[in-house]
Amino acid sequence: MDSSGHPRREFLKRASGAGLASLLSADLLCGAPALLPNPVGYATIAWPARKFNRALEMISALGFKGVQLLGWVCDAYRGARALELRERLQALRLQPVTLSCSRVRLDPDRPKDEMAEVRAYAGFFQRLGGLYLQVTDGGDPHKHYPVDTLKALGARIGAMGKLAQDFGLTLGYHPHFGTIGETREGLARILEVTDPRNVMLIADVGHLTLGGADPAEAVRAYPERLMLTHFKDVRPEVFERARQNRDLVRREKHLFCEIGTGAVDFPSILQAFRETRFEGWVIVELDAYKSQPGGADRSAQVNKDAIQKLGLTV
Repeated sequence: MDSSGHPRREFLKRASGAGLASLLSADLLCGAPALLPNPVGYATIAWPARKFNRALEMISALGFKGVQLLGWVCDAYRGARALELRERLQALRLQPVTLSCSRVRLDPDRPKDEMAEVRAYAGFFQRLGGLYLQVTDGGDPHKHYPVDTLKALGARIGAMGKLAQDFGLTLGYHPHFGTIGETREGLARILEVTDPRNVMLIADVGHLTLGGADPAEAVRAYPERLMLTHFKDVRPEVFERARQNRDLVRREKHLFCEIGTGAVDFPSILQAFRETRFEGWVIVELDAYKSQPGGADRSAQVNKDAIQKLGLTV
């Protein structure tokens, strides 16, 4: 965080603006899209927990610069084992980018004190040298919550954001299918009741698309709040059913797929990156997907190839 309360990406954005403008001009002259400067990482969620070490090795071998971890890692590597994991990540040249706060439910109808959970996650991720914490809300996408209820929820998320800052981390809100943030309207309502000085945005292009939003529009709408993005694709048949009625796919086991094989309009998202000069992390996150021959390893290679074709560097 800088002294104004904004994440350090703001400083990097200003510092590199001239360089990015030069790249854009050069590429426009030669007719090719500009290579984007965003660092790209990968989430271990694609592999089962028993293959955690394999996941880290594969992510590193493919050249990804960072990794997103699930909340269970905090328990598995508690205490002195955190140093062991930190050294492992350093050896693999993987920046621990984001940690999912899996035990934090943020149910608007059943508020409870979840600060102890956030404090545990923050302390652990600080020891790893991490950057961001991720939370989702536990609300019902069908329910229209009173303003006071949403404000109370926003205050709870904001308090978590302040706590994350005490540990040198930044908190990001992740709009997720099956929560208040499922729709574009729901996302706006959550961001309206949270303070941008304490709560940033993690834009998952798969979940936004599935919920009927345009991810590129969301990028343009919140350039100062966007902290990082999750890249995954939505299965075309799932997308079509969700367009008719999102309830038709709520129990679908396989919602997502590898980048470039589904319904997400990635070129428009990257154009929005260029227009807003978003240079933050892109995390490839493949969950709730149908495993292909070769499993998560093969999917990671497919995603890497797709990312590079889009103009991102791995």
